[in-house]
Amino acid sequence: MTRDDFQVLLGGDSLALRMMQVLSKALRALSVRFASTGKMQDEGPSVRSDAFAISRVMQAGLLPRTAPKVEGYDIAAGSTTDDDGRGSSAWDWVEFSDGRTALLTIDVMQDGFPPAHHLGVARAVLRALSADTSSIADLLRRANESLAAVGVDGLEQFVQVGLLVVGAEGLEWGSAGRVPGGVTRRDGSFEEFGAHGPPLGMMGGFKYSVQKFSMGAGDTAFVLSHGSQGLFLGAADLLAQLHGKLVGEIVTSLHKGIRKAQGQGEDRSETSVLFVRKI
Repeated sequence: MTRDDFQVLLGGDSLALRMMQVLSKALRALSVRFASTGKMQDEGPSVRSDAFAISRVMQAGLLPRTAPKVEGYDIAAGSTTDDDGRGSSAWDWVEFSDGRTALLTIDVMQDGFPPAHHLGVARAVLRALSADTSSIADLLRRANESLAAVGVDGLEQFVQVGLLVVGAEGLEWGSAGRVPGGVTRRDGSFEEFGAHGPPLGMMGGFKYSVQKFSMGAGDTAFVLSHGSQGLFLGAADLLAQLHGKLVGEIVTSLHKGIRKAQGQGEDRSETSVLFVRKI
């Protein structure tokens, strides 16, 4: 029997069928996670390395190939990848129901198995919910409720998200977790983005807030998916030296600077960068 015939017997494309599909996928993912966690504990570091290799492949498939085009702005973005990385960071973009473009960074705070699984789930939820809202606060609230509801006790699956909406009126910013970013004015002044709530999936029932920023010609904004205050301030200083460069070159230079600052130790991690310049 074909899939289509079987779906007809189940009543076609109904809400009940969609719910069964979602539950089936969730149960399968849960089985894989429990089995994989036990396997890693029994077989040691080599299995952990294999898990991260799978995660890096998944991460590569999630990353967009090009940045969106928004009238009045130059935009560039990218994620560093590492041969020994966890595959735990990505960037993406979505469109709100009012047509505005939202850039986002996603970062998985814990290893999980594999980290890119949580990246993919968070990305899918944000993409699905953005289609019928025009509010950053509403999108983060609903995404948080969804991820908190499907969380598995004992498995920390918290996801940090930064959302930067680019439009004719300027920028709007909201975040789940401490996601560093800010606006640099043409006159050299700097405004740092704030933190607006806990990472997605950490706790339900939370209401997120939003900041708004006007943007004049030559003003820029950048976001790092995560990082210490020192790393963030170093990135801001580097940006001041790159004034006038192409936006793609700026993101590449930021990645190189971040890698250099992190060195080769355990603190080295993949980082996603968003950069926006008002024309």
